[in-house]
Amino acid sequence: MIPILLGPMIRFRTLAIAGGFLMSVESAVAAESLSQYGITWRFSEDKHVGRFCNGDWWVVGPVTISDIAPKTTGRDFGNGSMINPIPGQSQGFYSETKYPAYSAAKDMSQRIPFTIPAGSSLVSTIRNPDTWASNSSPGALVEKTWFKETAVLTVLSSPPPEGSFRPPYAGSYKTIRANWNRSALQYGKLRRLAAPVAAHVPDRGWLEEATRRPLLEMHPNYLNSNWKASWNPDKPGGYPRRTYGREISHISGAAGLLLQTDLPDATKEKLLIHMCQWGIDIEGLLRAGMQWQPNGGHNHGRLLPLYLAAKVLEDPDMLSLCRPSKAVFQEFAQHWYVTQSEIDTPRANPATMEPYTQDMLGMPEWSSGGPGERNQASAQFFGGTGYRFINGGPNCAVVATILLMGGRSEVSCEPFIDYIATRHYPMTKSGAAHTIPNYGDVPSLFTRDIWDAYLPGSTGPVEIEFAIGNRIECPDGADVRADSSLASTLLGRQPKAATGLIVGGPVKADGIVWWDVNFDSGADGWTDGAGLLLRAAAATPTSKPASPTVTSE
Repeated sequence: MIPILLGPMIRFRTLAIAGGFLMSVESAVAAESLSQYGITWRFSEDKHVGRFCNGDWWVVGPVTISDIAPKTTGRDFGNGSMINPIPGQSQGFYSETKYPAYSAAKDMSQRIPFTIPAGSSLVSTIRNPDTWASNSSPGALVEKTWFKETAVLTVLSSPPPEGSFRPPYAGSYKTIRANWNRSALQYGKLRRLAAPVAAHVPDRGWLEEATRRPLLEMHPNYLNSNWKASWNPDKPGGYPRRTYGREISHISGAAGLLLQTDLPDATKEKLLIHMCQWGIDIEGLLRAGMQWQPNGGHNHGRLLPLYLAAKVLEDPDMLSLCRPSKAVFQEFAQHWYVTQSEIDTPRANPATMEPYTQDMLGMPEWSSGGPGERNQASAQFFGGTGYRFINGGPNCAVVATILLMGGRSEVSCEPFIDYIATRHYPMTKSGAAHTIPNYGDVPSLFTRDIWDAYLPGSTGPVEIEFAIGNRIECPDGADVRADSSLASTLLGRQPKAATGLIVGGPVKADGIVWWDVNFDSGADGWTDGAGLLLRAAAATPTSKPASPTVTSE
């Protein structure tokens, strides 16, 4: 981190964030307490404080915490706080669960006063009441999770650069990389597509609210849903439910797709910041050992924030984790190609599960569990388990976003992409209509609009001469652009006989079939395929090859 020289210091008794953002703090601020989402941390003395670009607080440490409100009361120790939580290990948030087991030693709310060293995150919670009435449906009870709110206080050795993102809350990795900054956001990585039907576009303010809070991840399997802060009964209507995988995936997918529309960059900024912060937290969770293991509808929705953040922050470390060989995401583990083994193996329950037949060999497929549970998968698409649609419906927006951003080869999970693109979306897009924030088990109307207008099936076939992995040559040179559009930034021009490797595409726009090329020297980026020649064929793939997918503007 680059230290910031402190100017005249402004002193406050308590600083609180309302609506997620405080007025800009241009000089050093001293405060004796900080508040966010109804949680207040009080210090033993005035400390230099500030906020990250997403609105979360930092404080220059070490810092001694003299009080946390609301206090832990009663027998269940439900308003717990932890330093650098690690998923899957014992936790200090809530004594009434064994998943993971409670540790009083890790519950910092039981150890006040205590000192937090620099390079640490204090995560504090507010326990949910046992039951509460729905504001939107009087008399109805809302599903209970363990926490009403979660907030993060980050302790640093010095003020971070203005505009920094918060480092991950989980684990010990608290480095703020130079590109983890609002000024580093690369809006050119996003598309600028006209939304076909304005009435189907999700409410941007709703999505900003839905993505701004930290998402506590503490268990690799289905109990992970209970760890999410779920509701604020003091605010009419609460804030968007973000606990179950279906809802999490609907939110991340809708946000990802909305960011591909032609909204001005300034209008996109808040939602993009929230998605990038979410992605940074996911990277930290992966570093700390988190796995989103496949289980019904609980654990999907986390891949896209990581991928989106990796792209717009141009972070190769984050991008490297968006692959099945590097991370356990439910999106990866639930998708596969039918092999002879699945055809030959009897189903675990033949009375309710249809067998796979020989003509299904190589078919992209989904199942609720992971690779060790393929005998529990059923070839029946409609009329089988509802989890197929709880996952597939929102995953259509996730895959659409990845394809629009040219990420098919970067994500490199062909069963996932192939299943959604060639089976699930075509077979379910005519299902019952819904618009975000209303959730459903079919693709939202906005997803359908974007997919049909800009993804395969909306245009005639395009003759494809190249494939990802081909070596190419530019006999007459070539312009290189930041995106697959003549309106995008011209990054440079490759000279005659320049060579390179195709890493993305094709995308059809402006009457051009664009390919993303890593050239051997000079600028890398998107170029017109008409000016390329095949230099050497791609190596024979070790798994089922992907059919070239042409996206269109």
